[in-house]
Amino acid sequence: MDYTLPDGTVIELGNIHEVSDIKDYGSDETTISESTLCFTIRFKEGHSIKVSQNYHYSDWFDVFRQLKAVRSDILEKWNRIRNQDI
Repeated sequence: MDYTLPDGTVIELGNIHEVSDIKDYGSDETTISESTLCFTIRFKEGHSIKVSQNYHYSDWFDVFRQLKAVRSDILEKWNRIRNQDI
């Protein structure tokens, strides 16, 4: 089953090996006043992708909540697929 990430990247849920927790990477080197929240999706083939979103310190909670919703949706759909394979 395909899943489209917020940036438009399409991933195959059946190929996921692991989804990390959300981490705060702090200041983003490419911006002046933003930081980065991120989680990583690792695939069975060995490669991984990062799902990240920049935030200004006053927007941390809203951005965290949005990223958490994406991660939760991926985990829910991935778990459904894994349970079907059993």
